[in-house]
Amino acid sequence: MHNTPVTKLSGGTFLMLTYPPPRFEQQKSEVLQRYRILKSESVHDASHIARTASLALNAPIVIATLNERYRHWYRAAHGVNALDFNTLEMFCAHANLSDEAFAVTDARLEPYFAREPAVMGAPNVVFFAGAPLSDPEGKRFGTLCLIDNQPRSLAPAQTEILKSMADILSQDICVHSAGRYAVQDLINAEEDRCALYELAVTDPMTKALNRRAFFRFAEREVQRAQRHGHPLSVLMFDIDHFKKVNDVHGHAAGDQVIVALSRLVTECVREADLLGRLGGEEFGLILPETNVDAALTLANRLREAVRKLRFNSPEGEFSVTISLGVSRPEQAEADIHAALDRADKGLYRAKRLGRNRAELVPPGDIETATIIPLPFSERASDAA
Repeated sequence: MHNTPVTKLSGGTFLMLTYPPPRFEQQKSEVLQRYRILKSESVHDASHIARTASLALNAPIVIATLNERYRHWYRAAHGVNALDFNTLEMFCAHANLSDEAFAVTDARLEPYFAREPAVMGAPNVVFFAGAPLSDPEGKRFGTLCLIDNQPRSLAPAQTEILKSMADILSQDICVHSAGRYAVQDLINAEEDRCALYELAVTDPMTKALNRRAFFRFAEREVQRAQRHGHPLSVLMFDIDHFKKVNDVHGHAAGDQVIVALSRLVTECVREADLLGRLGGEEFGLILPETNVDAALTLANRLREAVRKLRFNSPEGEFSVTISLGVSRPEQAEADIHAALDRADKGLYRAKRLGRNRAELVPPGDIETATIIPLPFSERASDAA
């Protein structure tokens, strides 16, 4: 992808023009790849923090029970059997009622807990302790819980360790939550940038480059070709008898033809080739690294492909053809205008000679032309 000078848009926004245009899904993928440590498509696993708490406090089971907003993307648990995880989460939700660190020596002896499934059956909770998880402003979003199947208590120093581990886990959740929002903001910014780019440089109907962007990028390609001594070719083409299409089949059918033509050409050329809608049914095509022989071959291929397209309207099925002019810049030409003018003369000569054909107008000689001939039967039917 190549950069061009910065363009200022309305509202003071600056846009670095590039070609090929940025595609949102590709940009989104790059953002997610670049910042995958902050936002993963899967659940963020912080079980190492739970394991550290288990080792520090000699608790066989440690689990962070979180509010629903966090639960679907963050997990911190150690020593929990997968079959018991949901049961423990439901049981530990009671801990969210406490605003301070707490410890229950034997849940079997507490009426509030005694009949809980996690106490009466697997994983047979006996000892139960917890410390709040919250953001720096004190907003609660869960509890770090310790579980044991033996009665026990926490010494004051252990309670402080539990609260410290809860603080560590809270900070980790906050960092990753902020990261997720930041990455989403970046994704939204990329989406806006791609949309802004499209508004700035593309034709809204065909998605080809608009006239201004086409000439801007074309001049860049001319300069690059001259700098490196590489070939470059120019095509101009439009739809034959397009006024008749609009008059007979309607402007909606005419728009359908223009969109289909743009789509077909886009599919037939390379990503680095520049397709622009220059006005109405007229298009320009810049072919970097392409000599005129290859450009003529492409012109013929496009002409044949367009001839095979079929369209429908209330007036019936119809088809169209295109005429093309081909040229190339001279070494001394600093911009694309002269080459496009020669290609345009070739286009109109193709019109005069029967349409549905391509002509090459070489630099310095606009009176001669190389014609791509049609089979005799096609000439007879297409000359009208």
